[in-house]
Amino acid sequence: MPHDEGRIYGSFKKICIPAISLLDELVHIRPQLLQIKSDWENKNLTDSQTAFQILLLYLEKRVKKHPFLRMGQKLPDKNASKEFLEVVRFYGMPDTVRFALWKWHIGEWNIRLIDYNPSSLEMLQTQSKGIRYATISWKHALSGSLVEGKRDAFEHLLHDLAHAYMFFREDYDFDGQKVFFQKMLDDYEQYVEYLERNPIFKEKFEYCISDMNSHPAHLSAYWNAIRREAGIQVLEAEVNS
Repeated sequence: MPHDEGRIYGSFKKICIPAISLLDELVHIRPQLLQIKSDWENKNLTDSQTAFQILLLYLEKRVKKHPFLRMGQKLPDKNASKEFLEVVRFYGMPDTVRFALWKWHIGEWNIRLIDYNPSSLEMLQTQSKGIRYATISWKHALSGSLVEGKRDAFEHLLHDLAHAYMFFREDYDFDGQKVFFQKMLDDYEQYVEYLERNPIFKEKFEYCISDMNSHPAHLSAYWNAIRREAGIQVLEAEVNS
């Protein structure tokens, strides 16, 4: 977990703040957050524009000097978000976030912004259709609290965008991932009993379909392994498929 007994770690640790500081931060950004939320709910902002505005708000608040790296070029106006995202690099985070946000913004990747944590079954259903969710928890953002005790609302959104990159990137076989998740969805009823009575299998199953965007070969190897571990028969044809 990025937040664990006061310690912060993970891909976004440079731009995370202690959980105890979230309420102080909220005092300064609450009006802007409420405006972004209102604009999104009233469809004055698209999903990708909303995510972009949230990123700008938090990053400029948390990084006083040089939140945006120019990479040798003069930065376009932030209001020209397409051009801005084409050349900017964001301080303190892997470029996967910027790239996913840009691809989303220009309509090449089917990412959808939601305001709740989807169930693992919802994630399985949407990823089988080539859709990846990104969550902004307004509830946690506007209460200065951690989502599931792990990440603040800003980092939670960044985490989802990083996973979207892993889902859609060409060398991770996007089409193959869709096929993999569709097969899991087709067979889902076979595993309900195990999910209900085996919490370890349930945790690993949910990890596979929510937080393990990878090449289908890696997904299949993990899926076969956790089924065997749970005492579920894995057919030889599945291993070699």
